[in-house]
Amino acid sequence: MDRTFLRQPILPLDQNLDGGESENGGINLSVVLRLLRMRYRLILGTALAVVAVAAVMVFRMTPIYNASSFVMLDDRHNKMMGIDAVLSGLPTDSTSIENQIQILHSRDLMSKVATKLRLDRPPPPGRHVSPSLFSEIRSAINPLHWFSSPQKVVLTPAEQRLELHEAAIQHLLDSETVNEVGGSTAMQVTVSSPIPDMAARIANAIAEQYVQDQLDAKFAATNKTAKWLAGRLQQLSKQMQSADAAVQEYKAQHGITDTPNGGSVVGQQLAEINAQLITARSQLAEAQAKYSRVKQLEASGHAEDIGQVFQSGMIATLRQQQANLLRERAQLATVYGPRHPKMIDINSQIKSIDEKIHEEVKRVVETVANDVDVAQAQVNSLQASLNGLEKQTQSQSQAMIKLSELQAKASSAHQLYQAFLSKFKETQGQTSIETPDARIISRAVVPTVPSAPAKGRDLELALIGGLLLGFGFATLAERLDFGFRRAAQIERALGVPVLGILPELKGGSKATRHVADMVIDKPLSAFAEAVRGVQMGVALSKGPTRPKLLLVTSSVPDEGKTTVALSVARSAARGGQRVLLIDCDLRNPSLSEAIGFGKVEQGLIEVLALGADIGQCIRKDPKSSVLVLPATHIKCNPQDVLTSTRMTRLLDAVKTQFDLIVIDSAPLLPVYDSKLLAPMMDAVLFVVRWERTPREAVVSAAQ
Repeated sequence: MDRTFLRQPILPLDQNLDGGESENGGINLSVVLRLLRMRYRLILGTALAVVAVAAVMVFRMTPIYNASSFVMLDDRHNKMMGIDAVLSGLPTDSTSIENQIQILHSRDLMSKVATKLRLDRPPPPGRHVSPSLFSEIRSAINPLHWFSSPQKVVLTPAEQRLELHEAAIQHLLDSETVNEVGGSTAMQVTVSSPIPDMAARIANAIAEQYVQDQLDAKFAATNKTAKWLAGRLQQLSKQMQSADAAVQEYKAQHGITDTPNGGSVVGQQLAEINAQLITARSQLAEAQAKYSRVKQLEASGHAEDIGQVFQSGMIATLRQQQANLLRERAQLATVYGPRHPKMIDINSQIKSIDEKIHEEVKRVVETVANDVDVAQAQVNSLQASLNGLEKQTQSQSQAMIKLSELQAKASSAHQLYQAFLSKFKETQGQTSIETPDARIISRAVVPTVPSAPAKGRDLELALIGGLLLGFGFATLAERLDFGFRRAAQIERALGVPVLGILPELKGGSKATRHVADMVIDKPLSAFAEAVRGVQMGVALSKGPTRPKLLLVTSSVPDEGKTTVALSVARSAARGGQRVLLIDCDLRNPSLSEAIGFGKVEQGLIEVLALGADIGQCIRKDPKSSVLVLPATHIKCNPQDVLTSTRMTRLLDAVKTQFDLIVIDSAPLLPVYDSKLLAPMMDAVLFVVRWERTPREAVVSAAQ
């Protein structure tokens, strides 16, 4: 690397620190702009790479020509015969159109087209098309081709023809696209080919074969139906004849004779006698009513009021004579007396007339009584005949039930035979008028301009796609970056303010080792100003009381905490403060090396564990007035040393002698040393390395 950098956000941590809030994932314009500013090289590099690959592919691609033919489903049908088709017309809903699109893109249809156009033959030498660059790349990156060596397989002529035929079918399927045209019933068949006239020929052949297949399907369905109907008619004819013979045989066995209208003779006779009996009973009731009335009138002495009397011509004549005689007697009574011979004679005539009328009335009454007897005799006769026929009917009832069943079977056989016969005649008449349900409305013409590749459009799309892909890579890199990149991220994650950010330092490894020297060597540099800002932030963090004991720590090793501790101490000393810098990282002491002391013989461990004089262990920083209490590499238990009473006494003692005691402690996550020292401190300075320290580690260490 030609340059290194050190960028650390510095956070003050007090003893009651709670875990910070997690960072929200919202994206705004400032975030996008920052992402573009920081990752623009990745985005532009990805876009240029995509455009370069696309340019190579576009300029090496073989020109492809598209030819389209249009087919429309026609819902008009031939109504000449007035019958339903065996294979009904195709509906024109969206589902049916999608089904027809699948047929247009089927292997069976492509097989017929390949045979028709002789596409399953080896191509002529001049019309062979080399595989495209995309096909070569796809073949090269296929893992199945990496470890397999090409093997030459000897095929028979039949196998070669089959292989060529299957290859032709697959080529047609790959080069054909079928789309519905808007909301109509039309379908666009588009064929892509590097040969213009071949594209048009194939598109027209597919449309023609599709229409022909529809017609062939109708003819095949009609012929199949006609053959099936013919066989079924033969079976039904035999069943019908067998049913008729069974009916006639049963009638002969049981002596059943049918009437012209189809009923039995006994049943017809029974119906006729029953009707006559009803009429005779009605007449008998009428005669009995008349006779009862006549008897009543005769008993009351009003026999002349009988209707039959009024209707008798004889009685009417006698009454006329009686009236004439009574009128004549009235005339004679005015002239003669009652004993006059004429009066006696006319009275005798009147009496004779009365006797004749009475005899005639009696005869009428006897006639009514005779009518009742005749009606009763007729009813009795009909009832006797009816009883005889009912007995005969009862004897044939079981036979009639079986006969009805046989007749029903025979009738069903006749109806079924007639229905199949009618359908058979319709089907035979339909074969000559079959029409397809689709027609070609536009044939494909030979294209003159290639449809692909569209070089300008493809390169523009490649540029846009490359930029989007680059932005995606940048976003992914940003997501995969587990470190902090902004002070706001740390503040949201931990809930504490950032005191300062140490700027990036360019240079080699030597510049990195002597970063803390810039506070003294270059006091006006950005790095020195940032360190002074951190120092001022620490001084003002407790209000009017300045913290004396400052613990500097980090989450994990190699975050620059020792450099920060030394830089803050030198900056405070340069400002006139008395500063003591203590190396409490007993497990991995590095402060001596950072200052340049080399190997030290006495230090903090000797003071605390062995009772050495602190004055002999403290050394002066060669770059400033900072006094340093280093740590040696003697093995000990840091927890026992740091929590000892001597450590507490040491801190109490130095607080009275120095304005600021900076303690370089161990990282928080690997060991517990800093957690033991934190309760003794006035403030804790938490160091986070820019983009390097994982966010989870920082949050966990802060908690």
